Amino acid sequence: MSKSIDFFFDFTSPYSYIAAERIEAIAEKGGRTVNYCPTLLGFIFKEIGGGPLTAMPRKGEYSLNDFSRTARFYDLELNFPKAFPANTVMAARAALMVKALQPELLGRFVREVFRAYFVSGQDITQASVIGVCASAAGVDANAALQANDDPRWKDALKAAVQQSHEVKMFGAPYFVVDGEAFWGNDRLDQVERWVKDGPF
Repeated sequence: MSKSIDFFFDFTSPYSYIAAERIEAIAEKGGRTVNYCPTLLGFIFKEIGGGPLTAMPRKGEYSLNDFSRTARFYDLELNFPKAFPANTVMAARAALMVKALQPELLGRFVREVFRAYFVSGQDITQASVIGVCASAAGVDANAALQANDDPRWKDALKAAVQQSHEVKMFGAPYFVVDGEAFWGNDRLDQVERWVKDGPF
């Protein structure tokens, strides 16, 4: 049995931001680790159909309110970015580099990027922003930025997207625990019970 919680996310997902702030504590309660799996929702949607919640009639207006309400519920700050959705390729490649070379810093880096976008309203498509996030997480900023043009991390991101398809991901955040899939920040309570008490 795997001792990890596989956490599939895209840096442009508001609910993934909220989940990223909660997942470590939940994993710890169950004696698990978090396997951070950055991916690209655009490629998922291209394969199966769909798009950002904010682009959907009625659901879009609801979701904008729900993003903020859910953040408040967990005592988190969320300032919805003006540029949404964002291209998260650079951030995802940098995250995969950190995952491979400095995995102990990955969770912090992931949260720094999410906070830059959903709290500070920064443009995470810009190298300067990713560099600052890397430095704040203790990661070498130059190495993080070089990941965007490195074939190794380009291939790693392609593989990550393929893995998302293999676990049948269709939205973010998406969690896989012991082969069981859970979709959405609102399923983290179920994830917590699963890792603490076992399957139900």
